[in-house]
Amino acid sequence: MATEGRLHTEARPIDDLVDDVLSGAIRIPSFQRGLKWQRPDVIRLFDSIVRGYPVGNLLLWRRRAGAAAGMRIGALRIDAKETDAALFVVDGQQRLTSLANALSDEGHIDPRFALAYDVDRERFVPSQNKSVFEIPLPIIFDLTKLLRWFADNSILMSDPAYIDRANKVAKAIREFRVPVYVVEQSEEGVLRDIFDRMNNYGRKLTRAEVFSALHESGEGERSETTHDLTHIASEVHAETGYGVVDDSTVLLAFLGRRGANISRDIRREFDLAANSPGDRYTSEFPREDAGEARDATIRAMVLAVKFLQDEAGAPHFAFLPYRYLLVVLTRFFAHHPWPAVGTTRNLRRWFWRAAVLGPQVTKGNITYATRSLCDRIVPGEESRSVEGLLEMVAGPPASEVEVTDFRTNHAVTRIMVAALWDLRPMPLSGYEDVRGYSMDDLLEALGEQSTANEITPSIFTSSTFPVRLRSLAGNRVMVPDPAGTVESVRDSLWRVAVDRIGGESKWASSVLRSHAVTPDAAQALISGDEEGFVRMRQASLSAHLRTFLARQAEWSFEDTPSLDLLIVEDDPRDDNLEVN
Repeated sequence: MATEGRLHTEARPIDDLVDDVLSGAIRIPSFQRGLKWQRPDVIRLFDSIVRGYPVGNLLLWRRRAGAAAGMRIGALRIDAKETDAALFVVDGQQRLTSLANALSDEGHIDPRFALAYDVDRERFVPSQNKSVFEIPLPIIFDLTKLLRWFADNSILMSDPAYIDRANKVAKAIREFRVPVYVVEQSEEGVLRDIFDRMNNYGRKLTRAEVFSALHESGEGERSETTHDLTHIASEVHAETGYGVVDDSTVLLAFLGRRGANISRDIRREFDLAANSPGDRYTSEFPREDAGEARDATIRAMVLAVKFLQDEAGAPHFAFLPYRYLLVVLTRFFAHHPWPAVGTTRNLRRWFWRAAVLGPQVTKGNITYATRSLCDRIVPGEESRSVEGLLEMVAGPPASEVEVTDFRTNHAVTRIMVAALWDLRPMPLSGYEDVRGYSMDDLLEALGEQSTANEITPSIFTSSTFPVRLRSLAGNRVMVPDPAGTVESVRDSLWRVAVDRIGGESKWASSVLRSHAVTPDAAQALISGDEEGFVRMRQASLSAHLRTFLARQAEWSFEDTPSLDLLIVEDDPRDDNLEVN
């Protein structure tokens, strides 16, 4: 097996590695996770180095890199020049970032890296500039600066032991050698194989991370924690306020837009050879490059999100019962960006039927459900596509949806969250202007959160309140207040109920209705029957949920194609025909 030009190994001293980081010769690729290490991790690293313990191997791969001004590595900002032989970190990001920052003056802006060596206690400590015994690591690392530090502090010069300790630590750091494996980019397949093996045998990269590593759009260097999939999510959120979709879902939406088989080999995504007729990996956009595909995915996802916000009543990512539904919608709007009115109606029916039924329509396998639904979407055939989706969710559910365990990361709870929003909740204080919360209020309150937990607080939180009632939807209320001014939901509801019973506010009844609080429930709250209040409100919410789903899913309606799609334009030649 030929191996020339693929891999070589060397042991490199720390000062060489740091120099390469500071010069931009070593770079952190955009697919890498953000820095996770904290100060204790960095201290352990240097303690291991001084003790001569192994600190693990570095895995780098060599490739061309463009110029990058202000490239970020930890607290460092580096102006890197264009080069044909940059070394990108595959494994060892945390260690290299920590070494370069802790041994550089600039890196000490970040407290994680601001370390010193205490020559009196013989240990690494946070650098606080409170004692001459605590020598900052950038000074330890630079022999000239270290000599000047001792010359300026006579107390250190009084004991040769201090000098000896500092010299030993400085020498240990400078001369410590780290095993480095460098993969040469002689063949693109070598890089792909490395990432596959890292994914299977080393640090577990997600499929989205592997995809980003293999298919960056090549539009220059971005920040160390930003790659194309994250860029897609950020752009969609910026345009819609929908929240930041996770990379794994974005990847499936990216793949689903280009082809129904979302399980295909991501290594071949932009290989023209892999898009020959009959190839099961064939893309519906074979001539796209990665950048074009990214931009088109953003456009399709934005249209899908606007449908969810404007038509389906699921305005934020925190409302989405199953993430694969967004994948399917992205594919639909990629091929049918401006559907007819009737198609939009049927698409709303499909969304809520699929939300209620879940992946059980394909025996609980979400991957298979996603592929099957994507396969029903046919380019150029809008009516056939939506009819195919509806066929997958034909028939009403076997049982009614009931939320007895309100957990905002569960699909059934997210359906209830949408039903709560459908009530058009009003503020529990200052409600005299009878204004309900707006969509802008909701999106601002949720921001980039992935669940609606913050805007659906519990009414009764005491540990003495029965657990079986505490977890019911009836014990939650939706208050998407961007300012977060609602301090006690229970007290606020109580005051509104008192206002209603006492007739002091004509708007109190509207406020209570907007939170599914019936007159009987309001009376129970005032009289101190908290358990009765929650039970009655649970019943009221369950009834509203049934109404909401019946209206959205329209189980009993015939799923006919849009009349707009059945209109046949008159033949202009008929205008010349004579009528006898």
